Amino acid sequence: MATLPGKPANLPSPNPTNSFWLRSPSPFLLHHRSTPELPSAADVVIVGSGITGAFCAKYLAESAGLTVVMVEAREACWGATGRNGGHCKPHLFQTAPDVAKFELCNYRNIAELITHHHIDCEYQQLSRGTCFTFNSTDDFIEAQKLVRALQSSDPELAQYITVVEDKASLADLLIPNAVGAVTQVIAAKLWPYKLVAWILESLIKVSRLNLQTKTPVLSLKLNGGAGNQWDVCTDRGTIAAKRVVLATNGYTSHLLPEFTGLIIPIRGEMSALKPPAILRGRPLTHTYGFIGGDDREYIHDGYLIQRPVDPTGSSGGHMMFGGGRSFAKNKGIGVDDDSEVDELSAERLRTGLLKHLVPSGNGDDAKHAPPLEAENEWSGIMGFSRDGCPWVGEVPGKKGIYLSGGYTGHGMPNASLSARYVAQLVLAADEHSQGGKVETRSSDQRFTIPEAYMISEARMERVNGQAPHPAIFDPGLL
Repeated sequence: MATLPGKPANLPSPNPTNSFWLRSPSPFLLHHRSTPELPSAADVVIVGSGITGAFCAKYLAESAGLTVVMVEAREACWGATGRNGGHCKPHLFQTAPDVAKFELCNYRNIAELITHHHIDCEYQQLSRGTCFTFNSTDDFIEAQKLVRALQSSDPELAQYITVVEDKASLADLLIPNAVGAVTQVIAAKLWPYKLVAWILESLIKVSRLNLQTKTPVLSLKLNGGAGNQWDVCTDRGTIAAKRVVLATNGYTSHLLPEFTGLIIPIRGEMSALKPPAILRGRPLTHTYGFIGGDDREYIHDGYLIQRPVDPTGSSGGHMMFGGGRSFAKNKGIGVDDDSEVDELSAERLRTGLLKHLVPSGNGDDAKHAPPLEAENEWSGIMGFSRDGCPWVGEVPGKKGIYLSGGYTGHGMPNASLSARYVAQLVLAADEHSQGGKVETRSSDQRFTIPEAYMISEARMERVNGQAPHPAIFDPGLL
């Protein structure tokens, strides 16, 4: 039986597996240190350089005069954001309406940034959206209940959702053997590393961010001197900081041991599979999630996008397929080492995709589906929240330390505005320390942070005393 870890996370592995997304890293960011020496002091230190850290730095840069240093244990964006599945899709029917609306705001926030600045990151909003595919009757019935509940509680959100159960429509979706499906027209795909790299480069080049790669943080210590500052202790020296933002997700408990068991590192598997010829000539019109199923051959927690096909049709079009955690040792729970892949999970990704997705639409073709060749296989460390909700805000009992993480494998439609909220808290605290009057807001005209995401001592105590969220132990859970 899978078990939770009883000790804090380790530092990120210095020799991680080779992610497809990192195969052509930014020459500007590779080995980047904005200053040869580690700064001795800063207004704000951000630990972590993925999507959370990058967006937090972006929003902090909107306030003139702040000195912001970002420290990263490895290369920039070398963690979960540089290793994920390339999806950006809000969960609209699986979550509470306030969470769904927040995720939708995140989705639109990212879309606006990319389109406004013409960021080259293979971003594509799909006109037909995404397809949640169900391989068991029980899971599909539960999904239908959730959709009906949304139709009753929030028709505006429900307009984006369609339940599919007739065989002809399932075949049109290339999932003829599925019990049923739910499609959602709000979904996008992208190259996540390129988005984050653009943000970091744009800030560094105008001297709004000092980035220090290959600088792991060993500990945080309260500085007894004036200003109630924190010492951010690294293997290259110490930075005295007024505020510290942890964008560390699955590794959070390394610096905050009290989050051991609250944000749990879980290793996931990803692959870049060479597409069958039919899908180079006729690329997928949806992204996919494959959920549940009783057959041990099925990937119970699969997620898929297809990269753009080269204009000549001779290359590209990789099937970016992840999941298979149900086949991993201890289901990947408590694993914070991404220097290796789980071989059984990786093998099931290669052999299992065409059992789910049938390009011909003929269900019989899945019986003799050939394995696909992997161009890259890699792993990444996610941060799963014990109660299923991210942890966002100031850490109780540690004034000046802020956290946004624990996205439970769903960071792309949560991180950007969670980071913005944390940046608001930091800026408000800085104004207060200077005698200014700033109202700390959880919302503005564009978003409201869900109450369930807020960090508090009461929430920490409550969640520590309750059973872990079922998704931790059941990778195929909706």
